[in-house]
Parts: sequence; C-alpha cells; structure tokens
Amino acid sequence: MLKRYLVTLAIGLLAGLLVVGLYLSGMPFLELMELKSRDAIFRLRPPLKMDQSKIMVVAIGERSLDQLGRWPWSRTLIADLVETIMRAGAGVLALDMGFFEPDNRLALSAVLELQKAAQKCRPMDLEEFIGRHHPDYRLALTIARHRERICLGYFFHTDRRQISHLEGKATKERIRAITKFAFPIVRYSSPAALEANLPTAVAPENNLPLLIKASRWGGYFNVLPDYDGVVRRIPMIMRCEEEIFPSLALLTLARLAGKPLPPLTVTTHGLAGIELAGVHIPVDEQGRLPINFRGGSDVVPVLEAADVINGRAPPDSLKGKAVLLVVSAAGVMDHWPTPIATLMPGGFIQAQAMDNILRGDYLVKTNFSSLWDLIACLFLALAAAVLLAWLHPVAGATSALGLAATYTAMVYVAFTRGLLLSLVHPLVALSLAGVAGLLYRYFVLEKDKQFIRRAFGQYLSPAIIEELTKNPEGLELGGEKKELTVLFADIRNFTNISEVIEPEVLASVLNTFMNRLTQEVLAQGGVLDKYIGDAIMAFFGAPVEQPDHPARACRAALGMVLQAEGLKFHWEKMGVPPLDLGVGINTGIMVVGNMGSDLRFDYTVIGDSVNLGSRLESQTKDYGVSIVVSQSTRLSCDEEFHFRVLDLIRVKGKNDPVLIHQLIGPADQPAPPWLDAAEEAFALYLDRDFIGASKFYDRVLALNPGDYAAELLGERCLGYLEQPPPSDWDGTLSKESK
Repeated sequence: MLKRYLVTLAIGLLAGLLVVGLYLSGMPFLELMELKSRDAIFRLRPPLKMDQSKIMVVAIGERSLDQLGRWPWSRTLIADLVETIMRAGAGVLALDMGFFEPDNRLALSAVLELQKAAQKCRPMDLEEFIGRHHPDYRLALTIARHRERICLGYFFHTDRRQISHLEGKATKERIRAITKFAFPIVRYSSPAALEANLPTAVAPENNLPLLIKASRWGGYFNVLPDYDGVVRRIPMIMRCEEEIFPSLALLTLARLAGKPLPPLTVTTHGLAGIELAGVHIPVDEQGRLPINFRGGSDVVPVLEAADVINGRAPPDSLKGKAVLLVVSAAGVMDHWPTPIATLMPGGFIQAQAMDNILRGDYLVKTNFSSLWDLIACLFLALAAAVLLAWLHPVAGATSALGLAATYTAMVYVAFTRGLLLSLVHPLVALSLAGVAGLLYRYFVLEKDKQFIRRAFGQYLSPAIIEELTKNPEGLELGGEKKELTVLFADIRNFTNISEVIEPEVLASVLNTFMNRLTQEVLAQGGVLDKYIGDAIMAFFGAPVEQPDHPARACRAALGMVLQAEGLKFHWEKMGVPPLDLGVGINTGIMVVGNMGSDLRFDYTVIGDSVNLGSRLESQTKDYGVSIVVSQSTRLSCDEEFHFRVLDLIRVKGKNDPVLIHQLIGPADQPAPPWLDAAEEAFALYLDRDFIGASKFYDRVLALNPGDYAAELLGERCLGYLEQPPPSDWDGTLSKESK
C-alpha cells in the first residue's frame, strides 16, 4: 500500500514540478492562457462605478462632431474648448491627442478683418493678428495661459522602421525638443542599471514647436498591448535615448496633486517603483501598471465636448478634477481591444488606470502570490493524482472537478480583492496529474488487480480479494516472516476407499468434499494454498492482515468437521463408506509470499511452523479426534473455544516437545462434562501421579465412552505404574512417523 501511495504521490509531484518549470520559464502559450483567464474574470465580475471619481473625460464623440463639424477640428475650436474647461475649474487638463501638423485654416471673421484693413489701407500688427486668429497660435496662447495645469500629449514610435525615413540628426532633434518633459531625477544603482530592461522608444512624434514651447508639462499617451493585441497594462514610464519620460496618466495625476514628477530609481532588474505624492504605485520592473478595469466605456464619467463648449455641462462637473480631452468618435485610430470591450478609446483606458491610482485598488502580483502559484501547482497535482488513481473514475473525476471549481472560486475572490493569482498553471497541473493518475490506475493498478483476481479467484473469498487488490505489494516475488496460522485437512483412509469404488464416483466424492472444505476456508477469510491429493492446505493472516487468524482457522476447522458429518448420509445413499476428516492447526512464525520463478510461482507459506501443522494433522488418527491444534494456537484463542489437552509429543524432525490439544467447540456453547476431568488427568500425568491421572481418565471414559485419547493415556499411565519412566522424564512422547 505504501509503495502505491508513494508512486501516486511521485506522479503528482512530477506533474506539479513540470508545470512549475513551465511557470518559471514563462511558456508563451500558458502565459497567454493565463491572460485570457483574467479577461474572463473581468467579464464575470460586475462593473465598478466611477461616479465619485476625480477623473472626468471630455469626449469628442459622434454627437460633438455632428454639432460642431467633422474631425479634425480647427485648433481655434479646440482652444475655445480648452479655455472653457479651464474656466470651469478643472484641476488639470490632459490633452489625449496630438497636434503634429500646422493648421492654416483662418476663420471667416479673420479673412473679413484683413479685407477691411486692406480696403481702408490701415496698417496692421501682423504678430498681434496671428496671435488672435491663427489656429495654432490661438491654441498655444491658451496653453501658455494655463501651462501649469495643462499636460500636452504626444506619442512615441517604438519600431525603428516607423522612422526609417528620418535622418539621425532629425531624430535627435525630436528627442531634444521634449527633453524638458523627461523625469528630472533618475538614479541608477550601478552602471549595469543603465542597460535595465525598460519600455524603450526610438523617437517621439512631436507636437508643433510653438505648442511644445508653450507647454510646461508633457506626457506620452502610448498604450502597449500584450502580444495578443489586448491592452491590459499601461506603461507609466518609457525610455528614449538617455532620458526617461512619464506617461500622460502619471503626469496628470502628479499635477492634480500639485507635485512635480517624482524621482526614479533604476536597478539592474528594472524600475524600483514609483512614489507619487507619498503613494506607492505597484508597477512591475518595466514600469507597467496592470489596469483594474472598472468596466467598458460606459462606466467612465464622460461629458460631450459639444455640451461643455456650449455651456450645457452640469455645474461644477469639472471642478477640481483631472480632465482628459479625448477623441472617442468611431473611426479614429486610437481605439484598443481590452478584456472588457472589443474596442475602447485610449483615453478611456488612461482614465481607468488613473482611477486605479487615485483609489489605490490595484491588481498586484506580489511575491506571496507567486509563491502561492507554485504551491497551488504542486498541491493540485498531488491531489488530482491521488483522487484519479485511487477513487472510482466517476468519483475521482467529480472530486477533481470540485477541487478545480473551488480553486477557481478562490482565484476569483482574490481577484476581486486586487490579488492576481495564477489560474491556468495550477489547473494544467491538476489536469496533467489527473490524466497521469488515470493512466497509472488503468495500466498498472488495474493490471495488478486483474492479476490478483485471476490468480486468487479460486482460493480467496471476494471480500478478501477486494482488500488484497488495494494492497498488492505483499504479492511480489519473495517472502516475509510473519506469525500466521496454517491448517491441514485430510480425508482419512481415502486411499483404501478409492480402491473399492468407481473412478467416476471417486472424482465426484472428492470434488464435493473439497468444495465444502474450501467454502469453509474462504468463509473465514483464509487462503486456500493447495490441494494435495485428498488433503487440503490453507493458511490465515495473509496476504490481508488478520489479527484473529488463529480463531479464524479454528472456526474453519469446526466448519469442516460439520460438513464432513453432514455428508455422511449423502455418501451412504451413493454406497460410499463414511468419510472422516482429520485437521491439524498450528500458529507460528513462517515465511509467506510468492515462491517460485519469474515465470511461475505460488503464493504459499513455508517453514518449521508449516511442517508442524502437517504433523499435527496426522496425530488426529493417533488420538482418535477430528482436530488437533498446537499450544501456540490454543493460547492465541483460549477464550473463544473449548480445548482439551491431549499429549506432549516430539514430532519427527523436531527436537522440542509440543503440547497438542483437541479443539472441541466454540466457547459460547456448553463445555462437555468430561472436559475438566481430562484437563486434570493430564496435569497429574505430567506430575508423575499416574494413579491419580488414571482415575481421572477413567472418569472421562465414564462420561464419554469410547474416548480413544482417554483410553490411550489411561493405558500409558498403567504402563508407567508397572514400569516407571526414567527420572529425567518430562512427559514427552517421541513420534517416529510423520
């Protein structure tokens, strides 16, 4: 049993360690499945409200385009929108859009003003005119007026092929133009930290120079999807050449708090962390923040740009808030797949990430959760291997599914509390170990069980076979020493009887007799070792542990004698002489196991104790009793049966004398009236009181006429009275025959 358990646990452990190795190596397919499982949890979780959020999105959506004109809008209109937002009391405004090309569209009013000035030949201040009417200058002046509370947006190119048309000098000029937006303080723990693995850009796509000049703050609005194209994290920092730049989301929150950009520390492993206004932001070593999506675009607080610019926005709806100006209209390129929505505007993704930081309800992957993942892989693998290998397939599969469902529920609960636990890897470990456990069950355990059923089906009771199939290790080739009880039963004078009846009748008689005897052995959980002509050999106490094996053997022997008595009438009808039975039982240390060769072997017992059991069977004829047991057997179950001491003998081949006893019947039945006299007689016999012993044996014969053992011992006492035994006599009678 222990070996089978160890094999099962080894299967589970190997499966668990294999998955742990895949977990640590970051196998892409399993990592992708892990991400997909978290996407599913997002969709299962009810949406989270952002009603009280300090984040507000002013969206240029379809309704705004319908009312104010197609995109792109004139920078003059955008400048008016920005001014309206700032006058509404916005704490900070983030422009989630870029102004990369000049806008030379003059309004009709500006053209008419020029026409009037020309008609009147009136000189004009061109710089002042441009400042009032040129769209780009209008926007630049608006930004400049609120430069401490406006964050300019831009984006980075991350693929060098995107800027292959630019010369190296042009690229450096682009980077130099936005250097003022970089983190002012970056500490590197060592020279090797300069090569740390951080999100890296090759060049920015800059806004117009006059807008950069007008802006005090700027941040990129890139979102970097995972390799399946879904956005689940937002990069809070990005390196370009020697500088590190903040995301628009991080910069906006810093300005909302009235703080400058925080200092950064970079180690050889990556970013050490981000502290913003005394709050720790749990980014990974690459500065990426997993987004705890509240829901789709509909959960984000939104005002249409048309409502804001036309004064239809609710009062104080923007006051003190971080406002993102976002183009959300369909058809604009800045839309990304997320776990919640097929497509979501990038600005809405930024808004949800910013709300995570403000509320502090992050999705984090801690050292604890990573350790938990490894433990879960090992535990579920071990549990699945045991369940599928040891339980019935239906029960095992049901239990394994229940275990998987329970673990899935735990992962879901942890997710709702902001802790990221692995779901796929532990379930893969469970599945792998479960399949391996089933294969082990069917190709090893079931094979062993079928072998046991074939080998022992005719020799053991079904209940014992079922127990044996659960622990087949004891059936391996070889043996072990154990205290067992062996039983030999022989049909008396069968050789003489076989000479006077027909062979067909003889075979029927023998088969019937052996069938009845075998039933008694199996009924007591014994092992039918072998048939030896007209004899039977059985043992008790193995392969299944039976602490009461002496009592089982005694009950089997009594049952055999009753069967023999019951068949006498049947034999008489067939013309067969009565058949008597002699049974010998001994309890002692013997070797039990599969004896033989690898090609053919028998499960049997050997040893001196077995030989003694055979000798005791032959003593039944000498003392005229049906069942003879050894002293060790009687001592093992003296309270359960009535015994009568017969003699102290030395069997052939052994030096030590053996007390032998007659098994009379179970203790719950009345003892025969002569039993005490027989016991007293033998005690006097051993004390050399042959006169007293003879009298007690006479009393036995008076109460039980024809008691051959009493006659035998009584005559021996009389013989010792005529010729006393030597002084060193200990009562032992040596037997010369087997």
